Amino acid sequence: MKISLFPIVLILFSNAIFGQELLSFNSCLALALENNLALKNALLSKEISNYKYISSYGKLLPSVNGAVEKKQSWGREIDPDTNLFVNKKIENYSGDIDAEYNLFSGFSTINTIKSAKKDVQINEVNIQKIENEITIDLAQKFITILYLQEIILSNQQQIKASDKQLELAILKFESGVISESEVFKIKSQKATEELNLLTNQNHLTDNFISLKQLMNISLGSEIILIKPNLEFYKNPEINENQYFLTNNAVAIHPSYLMRVLNEQKMRTEISISKSALYPSLNMRFSIGSNYIIKDPQVTFDEQFNANLSKGLRFNLTIPIFNQLENFSRIKTSKLNYSQSKIETQIEQNRLSKEILKAITDTKTSIKKNESAAIAFEFSKKSYEADILKFGLGKININELNLTKMNFNNSQAELIQSKYELLFNNALIKFYLGEKFVL
Repeated sequence: MKISLFPIVLILFSNAIFGQELLSFNSCLALALENNLALKNALLSKEISNYKYISSYGKLLPSVNGAVEKKQSWGREIDPDTNLFVNKKIENYSGDIDAEYNLFSGFSTINTIKSAKKDVQINEVNIQKIENEITIDLAQKFITILYLQEIILSNQQQIKASDKQLELAILKFESGVISESEVFKIKSQKATEELNLLTNQNHLTDNFISLKQLMNISLGSEIILIKPNLEFYKNPEINENQYFLTNNAVAIHPSYLMRVLNEQKMRTEISISKSALYPSLNMRFSIGSNYIIKDPQVTFDEQFNANLSKGLRFNLTIPIFNQLENFSRIKTSKLNYSQSKIETQIEQNRLSKEILKAITDTKTSIKKNESAAIAFEFSKKSYEADILKFGLGKININELNLTKMNFNNSQAELIQSKYELLFNNALIKFYLGEKFVL
């Protein structure tokens, strides 16, 4: 039991020393969904739309305004008490409250509320869309990093093999068995392998930076990705009718749902633009009074009651002609609605193509992985045999390099096919509404 725990203790101890953090795909995804800047921005947009939706209900309530005024005048002025012109100093206080309520405005208030609600729903789906994009992008970066790490190990092994071949070739050259050009060919091969190693290391650094930016963590932080189980479990759903799967995946995709909601919103905008053709009826109630400082014997209550005024008004506005503005607004809203329907169809077609490609890619990845495994097995045996032949002088360096190149390519294809299969299989499940699992 102590022996099995030793590697785990060693890893934890080394992480504590070097400050490295072990992260699985689920851990990376949790950090990204918590810290990603694009997602935070979308959450703020949703909050803004929520407040706008709540405020839209305020149109169903009356608007109430109050005003208080203090007025001091000298010279000729109308006395508010007697309503006669006087020539004296007047100090006057007045106040009033107005309440206005819209009784009817062509159903614009109800439709504005509906439009604001659609905005809330669009922002909610947009959050899901961004979360899905982050998940897929993160999975691609995660898979690419693991792939590059394996390729880099393979590159390093190739360079070590070239070092041994170079040592052997130098000994043969010094013994007069081979010409110096054979040594140069091995050095050239080794230089190419070192360049491939450097290129892959640069790609690895770029993908690590992109991964950290998705999670919005410090670029200087040291992280180690936990390799998922590469054992493939066949997804029986991919053997079903691919068009049936595609239609189901499109119907629940956030990008498509956003277009549908936007189409519904544009239809509501037509009703809002038509509301200007209807008469509008407003009701207004007001109450006010004033107080003049002139005679201490006249109490405030007496002046307030004597000058109290009340009013109730109804205002009916009938639209007759407004320079074709309503006509233009209605036509524009109808065209926007037609455009939104086309955009919905375009997005449906785009997603159908994307999902169909993912299905075919998954099926291709299965066959590719099987053939890559067979090719790698035979190329490895061929390469090992040719190494022995080269050591015995039965083949030249050109033949060995060709066999080595085939082995390197088959090894890279096998590594790539494993990760492609893992990603494509998880992507299909994700499109069908399941959690993205690596």
